[in-house]
Amino acid sequence: MWRVLIRLVRLSHHLLLGLLLSQTRHTPEARECLTQRWYSDLNKLLAIKVIIQGTAAVPEGGCLWLPNHVSWLDIPLLGSMQPGTVFLSKSEVGSWPIIGRLARTAGTLFMNRGAGADSARNALTEGFAAGRNVVIFAEGTTSDGADVRRLHARLIQPALDASVPIQPIALRFCTEDGALDRRVAFIDDDHLIGSLWRVLCARSVHVHVHFLEPIDPRKESLTRDQVARIAEQRIRLILRNAA
Repeated sequence: MWRVLIRLVRLSHHLLLGLLLSQTRHTPEARECLTQRWYSDLNKLLAIKVIIQGTAAVPEGGCLWLPNHVSWLDIPLLGSMQPGTVFLSKSEVGSWPIIGRLARTAGTLFMNRGAGADSARNALTEGFAAGRNVVIFAEGTTSDGADVRRLHARLIQPALDASVPIQPIALRFCTEDGALDRRVAFIDDDHLIGSLWRVLCARSVHVHVHFLEPIDPRKESLTRDQVARIAEQRIRLILRNAA
């Protein structure tokens, strides 16, 4: 119990540091590096043990990362990989207390609810034009991590239009002995407080991040549906072979 309470105090302090970061002026480059460091320190605070396999695509003109979605932990996990990595999110997240401010500081791309595909397309196009690595959770929901759900292809179209590489990423949370760890899965009627408490109570959380072969629209003439199915297959192969 003392370990959990100590982590909780440290987490509160870390969130305050994030708010301080959001109110301090920095150059865009410095802010990207500080945000990456903040994500990385959060992972350490929560005892997230990261095992990286493969190589992240980081071209100068930006990239689209397509991971399977298991938990809110996916955000600090992927955000810690490269400076300038940003996420696509619903616009209302930007108005949430604390979390909204942190999201805006991290460069999150917001799409307006009810504005349809145009809002998402405009946000993604903005990110690619700035040379960002943009992360989208194209499943539209989370899973327990045993498999990947169907990826929504419409979110992939802006990457094809911008001719940026599209890299599938397989995320697998596991126990020390390699079994699937469902404690971190944020699914069904789960609540953030309950999910956070489970993570704080765990001695450690292990996660394998598999950066898979990128799909380059400049070299392969594929439709967005074909790209989505290829990404699904590559992610599924990793998740099922690890079971």
